[in-house]
Amino acid sequence: MNSISIYTKLYTERQAYVFEFIFDQVLGIPYKVFNADHDFIQDNSFKINYSSDIIKADLQLVPHGLLFEKDIKPQTIDIHHWQSLPIFFSSPHAEIPFDLFSAIFYLISRYEEYLPYSPDEYQRYPHKLSIAFKQQFLHQPLVDQWIQTFKKELQRKNSNLVFKEAGFTFLPTYDIDIAYSYIGKSFTRQIAGMAKDFLHGHFSKLKDRLLTLLKKQTDPYDSYLFLNNLHQQHALKPLYFFLVGEQGPLDKNISFHNKHLQSLFKDISARYPIGLHPSFQSHQSKSILEAENAKLQTQKSRQHYIRFSLPNTYQNLIDIGITEDYSMGYGSINGFRASTSFPFYWFDLSKNEKTSLQIFPFCYMECNSFYEQQLSKEEAYKEMLHYYHAVKNTGGTLITIWHNFSLGNDDLWRGWKEIYEQFIQVVCSKK
Repeated sequence: MNSISIYTKLYTERQAYVFEFIFDQVLGIPYKVFNADHDFIQDNSFKINYSSDIIKADLQLVPHGLLFEKDIKPQTIDIHHWQSLPIFFSSPHAEIPFDLFSAIFYLISRYEEYLPYSPDEYQRYPHKLSIAFKQQFLHQPLVDQWIQTFKKELQRKNSNLVFKEAGFTFLPTYDIDIAYSYIGKSFTRQIAGMAKDFLHGHFSKLKDRLLTLLKKQTDPYDSYLFLNNLHQQHALKPLYFFLVGEQGPLDKNISFHNKHLQSLFKDISARYPIGLHPSFQSHQSKSILEAENAKLQTQKSRQHYIRFSLPNTYQNLIDIGITEDYSMGYGSINGFRASTSFPFYWFDLSKNEKTSLQIFPFCYMECNSFYEQQLSKEEAYKEMLHYYHAVKNTGGTLITIWHNFSLGNDDLWRGWKEIYEQFIQVVCSKK
């Protein structure tokens, strides 16, 4: 029979969650769970004994204990290796020398982010505190690599087991948090901008502003036609996130009611799915989130500046009707924040339960390469290819973030549009 049977002494919410992720969402193979060892032994499926008891089975994984707990407390993390991959929660004498299920749960639940920490300047969880950064596997989709290695072990033991075909997916996404450099801004902001450019001797910017306002040239941040052509050429279905909150020090988009943004929004939303880009100031405010999403009425979201904290931000998103969040990554470095590229449902550790909110993790954002990691465009291109190959090799979903301003004609981003186009050609030609 092409199915997996799992024995556990006590079937918990945490186990149900991680079993569903591994066997249903990633591997695509039926499974069932037994509490009674007699029924488990009589079953004719491939058997996994998830206990320390000696029971006849095809494979045994020794529990660490995390999946039987209900509270949140510091965990001891000691790194060892298995099949050249870093592992923790080890059981050194077992065939699979660590508690794979607990380790996966620890990483995708973002367990460490519920423990006390000192936030960064934007009140975010600092990537430098994560086990992935400290142990140098942030650049790896480690959970996906574990699962694929585990799959090979299962197939080695029973070649008749049939798993879902691994299918690489690419999802390009864009954050529209500054739709235009000059267009749509108030007369006061235009005069202030001109005065600032003049006083600082930025005469080329002053010229660009005037030519743009006089409709003699395209706004430097206007990359929308370029993107439309790129998507059509490669049959891509991108996802756009719009910042529609009130203006603030780090929320600088023109008003959603401005005719220019309205026109842009109507054009893009007629072509592609759109999501909310909650403002920086919405971080801990459900009322602000509600007001912003009332303008878009979408069920998709990604936090501006990747500013979120667990569990509050995600609880607020659920409360206002968001069902898909695309914020799982860092706004300070590229990599796999949850160590997976596969979408997964958020497990609210504060309530010890799986939720309806589906998380779509990203691993690459061009602003991280440019501002935070200070890479050249050539170095950034190599980094993009690394993440492409890492995700493709495990059959996951590659989600990238770009901004319209980096793909236009702004001098600061000269050449980045070309490397993005080159990257798209590589990804789409080898899918």
